[in-house]
Amino acid sequence: MNSNSRLNDAARREVDELTTRIAALEVRKQELTHEAFHVHVAIRSLQSRVAQIENETAPISRLPADVLEIIFEESRRVLFQWIGFRRPLPIEVQLSHVCRRWRQVSLSTPSLWNTVRVPILHKESSIRAYFERCNQCPLSVQLGPQMSDRRIMDVISSVLIPRIGQFRELILDTEDRQELYAVLGLLANVSAPSLQRLKIASNDPTRGQGSYPPFEIFKNGAPLLADVRLSAIPIILPPAAISTLHFDPHPGPGFPISRSHLLSIITPVAASLTVLHLKGFVSGFHEEPGSAPIVLPVLRELMVHGNALIHGFNIFRNISAPSLRIFSLYGVQRQSLSSIHKFMTRTCPDQFHDLRSLHYIDCNMDDDLDIYLPHATSALTHLSVSLGSHVHLMRLLLNSDKQAALHRTSPLWPHLRTISFHLASEWSQDRDETESDEEDELPPAIALLLDVIQLREAVGSRLELLRLEGIHAGAFHDELSRALIKSKLRVNMEVVTGLLYDNDMRYMSESDWASPGYFYGSQYRTYIYRRLQAGPHGPHLPWGTAARGPGTTLSP
Repeated sequence: MNSNSRLNDAARREVDELTTRIAALEVRKQELTHEAFHVHVAIRSLQSRVAQIENETAPISRLPADVLEIIFEESRRVLFQWIGFRRPLPIEVQLSHVCRRWRQVSLSTPSLWNTVRVPILHKESSIRAYFERCNQCPLSVQLGPQMSDRRIMDVISSVLIPRIGQFRELILDTEDRQELYAVLGLLANVSAPSLQRLKIASNDPTRGQGSYPPFEIFKNGAPLLADVRLSAIPIILPPAAISTLHFDPHPGPGFPISRSHLLSIITPVAASLTVLHLKGFVSGFHEEPGSAPIVLPVLRELMVHGNALIHGFNIFRNISAPSLRIFSLYGVQRQSLSSIHKFMTRTCPDQFHDLRSLHYIDCNMDDDLDIYLPHATSALTHLSVSLGSHVHLMRLLLNSDKQAALHRTSPLWPHLRTISFHLASEWSQDRDETESDEEDELPPAIALLLDVIQLREAVGSRLELLRLEGIHAGAFHDELSRALIKSKLRVNMEVVTGLLYDNDMRYMSESDWASPGYFYGSQYRTYIYRRLQAGPHGPHLPWGTAARGPGTTLSP
């Protein structure tokens, strides 16, 4: 039985009246809510206008748009460490979110959107947005690490490769052989008319699969290619006037590049090569050349790391550089370094007569140095040594200057004007070990430097600059300054602090175009490791970051 039927007429009329009032109030409530929303929007709009007017009074708001563009471009050089599980927004995106004017300036600056890193920072939607904003600007593209996901390869083949005509820089940083050759296959039968810089690195953790077979890329041409960085991968490069060639240290001794493959890459570009860095592992045992070494007639800078020599590779039996001006040796062991010195002295004066800068960083120097080395490099103007390997070379310089001062003859290295001194943790140990009860007793390194400075001035070849580098450069500078004051000697000094040679960044420099790629690759690998450590209940892994076994392909 309906409850309304039990109500009398007066009660039913009251219920109907109340229901009508409730409905009216509900309508009024909706109207007020709608009106409140519009009032809120109006307030926010007015507040935004007030903030805009106030922002216009700030000094930075008075900068012209072209000056802001320059500032934005420079800000992209800043590299930030990743923290936690979230990947940071690219700096250009952050700039576009600051205020309306900055967004207008950033979106109207095509060159701000010309760097794409897949899958490190950018997914398909952001890649397409970047391409719309950069218009026809030359592109800098970094692919990898972790590209085994099919979706990533689809984006690379369907979105990136069609724009390869705009590529100015390309970094290919792979995790295994499978993904390396998958991407190289996309680069085989295409042309890259604007490509100037190329880096291909493979950090394959798998061992025992043998060396990489040669692979030809850009068969349709890359005429502007000038700077190439390779790891232990025998790439057949397109015809181009390549001036800079680096063989990087990855992936390690498990996959050294063979001597024949190394020379096959260098030979076609011998006539144009001006900078050659041998930092990777080269297999040289039982592969001595049967003919004369490759002549690099315009090579100006040669850097040899100890990695390139430990498998028996002999640098000057394979390469001749008659016009060399900068020669750098990093981490070279005693026997290899002695062999290099003997070659330099034996070929005097036909070789190394144009050498201006000689660098020894973390080398194990033998005590068999003699005056023939300065004779063979008589045009030297800049000498770099590490604290741990400086003694023999500096004493050779000191003794030769003593002889020149005694006999009033021209000194060896008469044009030497700059010495760079690299100071690592050994300086603090050396300093502590030499402390004694005599307050005026100097550490051996400082005492030796004082003698060098004094005798250089005595023989008429006064040092113009002493450059101190490393984490202890500041402390060394302070103590050396006090010693110079007491000795009444003067020399201009320059101090560069920081861990310059203590980690993998020793192979890079702030001005090197490949440094940001190396940085972001390292950060991304750490980021993936953190997410994998979070376990199955951690954050969802993005493109291609799931754990995989050898030879497997990631599924979407």
